[in-house]
Amino acid sequence: MKKYINLILVLLFLTLEIYLLCDSTKVIDSFNKTLNICLYTLLPTMFASIIFTSMLIELEFDKYIPKVIINFFSRIFNISNKDVIIFILSIFSGYPNNSRMLNGNKNLNNLINFTCFINPIFLICTIGYVYLKDIKVTIIIMLCHYISSIIVGILIRDKEIKSDDNVVNDIKNTNYLDSYFNILRNSIKALCNIFSNILFFSLLSSLISNITNFNSIINSIVLGILEFSNGTYLISSLDLDIFYRGMLILIIITFGSFSIHMQMISVNEKIKYTRFLKYRILSVFISISFYLLFSVLYIQ
Repeated sequence: MKKYINLILVLLFLTLEIYLLCDSTKVIDSFNKTLNICLYTLLPTMFASIIFTSMLIELEFDKYIPKVIINFFSRIFNISNKDVIIFILSIFSGYPNNSRMLNGNKNLNNLINFTCFINPIFLICTIGYVYLKDIKVTIIIMLCHYISSIIVGILIRDKEIKSDDNVVNDIKNTNYLDSYFNILRNSIKALCNIFSNILFFSLLSSLISNITNFNSIINSIVLGILEFSNGTYLISSLDLDIFYRGMLILIIITFGSFSIHMQMISVNEKIKYTRFLKYRILSVFISISFYLLFSVLYIQ
């Protein structure tokens, strides 16, 4: 089996190399568009989120969260209090930062399936105000996105709590200035990893869009499944009603795209991908169901 997988990968990378040599202008244009998205939309939100969550962990902010909130999520998911903190931080920081926080966690392959949230700043500011220009639809997308993860978390809850004393495997320092510079270095490494994945999938997306004859809708969905930042931008530009554009964007951000999946695996190699993929697909169907329900109520 490994022999055939290696053969497929060899053919893929040879094809990409030939495509790069034969049509470098389109590749450079695709890279420029991706870099613009990375620099002006993703970088500010992701860099800030990684630093903020790391600093909050360093400052042991979990001590200031009301016990009633921690106990509530601990009971519905049947997870430890420390894992609840990761769940809460994942909501505010988004993927793939959740994967980084779960390094060394005993409950990794359970928690990873319901902590995959899009960065809320990117969702509201970029998708809501810049792409869709409709904050009400964006709020519906956000609610459906969150609800689907919560339902998945309830469905796959373990019978017994797997306690874990460590929130993440970051090194605690008593000197806060040292901690700050350490967090900066780790954040830069994480962003280099993330953006390298995005650029690779941008190249793959460019190849697919040039060798296929899909219409603009199918093409945007396919590219979004591969790489969500370009995909959400293309979908928002489609000549479709806001309702359908919102639903397509919900599908992309809930699934996460293969680019995001690879980013998560690159920072946490112990993720069981087949199981993770199954629950991403389940989350998509759940989110669509709630989107249809909320949209009917919104229209009325």
